[in-house]
Amino acid sequence: MRRTMVLVAAVAALGSGCGGGGAFTAHPDIVAKAGDQELSAERVADILGTAKGQAPTVEAADFIAGLWVDFTLFAQAVAKDGFMADSTFIADAMWPSISALRAERWHDTLVAQRSKVDPSKADSIYSAGETRVLQHILILTQDSSDAYKASAKRKLEGLLAKAKSGSDFAALAGANSQDPGSAADGGFLPPSLANAFVPEFSAAGWKLAPGEISGIVTTTYGYHILRRPTAAEATPRLTPFLQQVATKAVDSTYFAELNTEFAITPVSDAAAKMRAALDDRDGKRDDKTKLVSYKGGAFMVKDFLHWTQAAAADPAMGRQLIEQMKAAQDSQLVQFAKSLTESTLLLKDADKHGIQVTADEWSKMKAEFLGEVDSLRIVMDLTPASIDPKASASERSKAASLKVDQYFDKLTSGQAPLRMLPGMIAWTLRGNAKFGINAVGVKRAVDLATAKAGPMPGGEIPGAMQPAPGPAPVPGSTPPTP
Repeated sequence: MRRTMVLVAAVAALGSGCGGGGAFTAHPDIVAKAGDQELSAERVADILGTAKGQAPTVEAADFIAGLWVDFTLFAQAVAKDGFMADSTFIADAMWPSISALRAERWHDTLVAQRSKVDPSKADSIYSAGETRVLQHILILTQDSSDAYKASAKRKLEGLLAKAKSGSDFAALAGANSQDPGSAADGGFLPPSLANAFVPEFSAAGWKLAPGEISGIVTTTYGYHILRRPTAAEATPRLTPFLQQVATKAVDSTYFAELNTEFAITPVSDAAAKMRAALDDRDGKRDDKTKLVSYKGGAFMVKDFLHWTQAAAADPAMGRQLIEQMKAAQDSQLVQFAKSLTESTLLLKDADKHGIQVTADEWSKMKAEFLGEVDSLRIVMDLTPASIDPKASASERSKAASLKVDQYFDKLTSGQAPLRMLPGMIAWTLRGNAKFGINAVGVKRAVDLATAKAGPMPGGEIPGAMQPAPGPAPVPGSTPPTP
């Protein structure tokens, strides 16, 4: 994912998010290791020192260390063989996309097998009137002056006159309504029950006969004109609604069947184990401690972290997501573990029924993966011109290490954008490599940076400030389950 901010700004925004795997404490002057490469406390202190007006913190130093590990593992893989990732590596790195596609395909198969929607029922729903399709035109007046409200009402009165004299209501809504979602669809709202709307809106809408247009309706949002479409207009929209209802019923039944068939049962201390795993994601990535038991298997800490990493792979929201999970109530974490177990069993079901990605889909995913890798190689200048493929392995490794060092220099000076390893590439690289982040070395780097910085402007003591928390909540940040 592209980043337009320099490294230090990213540290302040993201805080710690990389954690430490295989931590070591024997060398306080070494912050991190990756393969045969080392990151010194002095180097991290220098990087921290480029953050003008920001005090050095353990969180920032830890983030830099994790970033260095990922860049170094990637650069060394390029130096070794040009990052000739095999199909297994690509499949691991693209696991979220592959799993989502397979789950969606199996879900569509279930829905097709189990839900048969009778289109004639749409007529019955329309006649019953409990669920209605409505059109509206809205002029917003929230927090507006009386003069603006009067002007808005006059405008709507003009539109009402046009609508009642035979002008096309959908065209009027598309050109004038300030509800962008419905305006783009001729003013149509989704099929809904009366309690889906504010009382004034529902009271007016449920009085309308087919084809009838309301007067001006005032709600907390503003002024509306409502129209009840005819059966011919509404029933094509009620048929997809019936399909949605049927799909929800299929989902509910299917997951209830999974719970009954496999006797899905969380262990008593699952929440505590999940929090502990989140604090040491690299160290516990292969942990087989049971979180949820089911007939024929178990959902383990390693499985939980794999799903979590897939959801948190985007660094812009990953840190925030992890913190949200840590702060969740025990009951929420347990339910999350159960949901992930259900998703795991769903994928097993897809396997059993031969649901896999097609050759064409795999080719596209592989091309996407290679494109991301090539883009990152260019950004870091890990090209054949910089790393001679004919040189010895030792010389290529040194050249790659130099390029990582130069990339950090460009980041801290603002000469290059911060690029994170996309998707689960970093997670997959870490699973195949030896690396470590030294908590003692991290603290040493902060102490060195603090000593070099001296007193902050205004007399504050370096280290007394903490990085700003992560970005504002992102819609849809709940961990996805197929």
